[in-house]
Amino acid sequence: MSSTRRGTDGSGDDSHEADSAIPTAASHAPLMPEQPVVPDDPTVIRRPTSSDPVEKQITVISGGGKILPTSNSISTNELGQMLEGEMLGPLRLDKFIGGGGMGAVFRAHDTNLSRTVAVKILLGRGSGGDLKKRFQLEAQSAARLDHENIARVFYVGEHDNWNYIVFEYIDGINIRDLVHQHGPLLIDDVVNYTLQVAEALHHASRRDVVHRDIKPSNVL
Repeated sequence: MSSTRRGTDGSGDDSHEADSAIPTAASHAPLMPEQPVVPDDPTVIRRPTSSDPVEKQITVISGGGKILPTSNSISTNELGQMLEGEMLGPLRLDKFIGGGGMGAVFRAHDTNLSRTVAVKILLGRGSGGDLKKRFQLEAQSAARLDHENIARVFYVGEHDNWNYIVFEYIDGINIRDLVHQHGPLLIDDVVNYTLQVAEALHHASRRDVVHRDIKPSNVL
């Protein structure tokens, strides 16, 4: 696989649960300069370097006005459509980019620090109980990781009864879509990407974190 790092995409898979939602990344492959993509959930990611081929960097990902719904039965897509363009505290939710069973993920602008971030918002305004605990566990687990192939967690917060996690935003394409668009990967790229993911998982293991949902759509 190409370089990887924590991130999220929009396939709708349930990949942002507890320990499976930690962003990670690999560091030896190129990043596709296509439309920004965040795999099913922020998980594994890689930071591109000047020496990386522009087409092989990969990122892996294990989250105001219209913020009105109170039902926990709202779907990821419904939440994405509702909140896109709205403000969540200092965060402007510019674009809904995907999500999993626990929440919707947006590309957002942090107006306090003037930077682009990925924001995952827990489904259901005012959610509590086991779902909120799993969401908090996801953030705490991801925050223990510090690796070039893993997307960083910046902070967690709550605004107007919405719980959210702010991740590092990775601009790239996931392996699933890469294969769909360009066909099977070359064996050299497969080995490269796999080694990068392995390095990220080794780091996570040393920090007592288990990902549980490594798959093509979660690797950028």
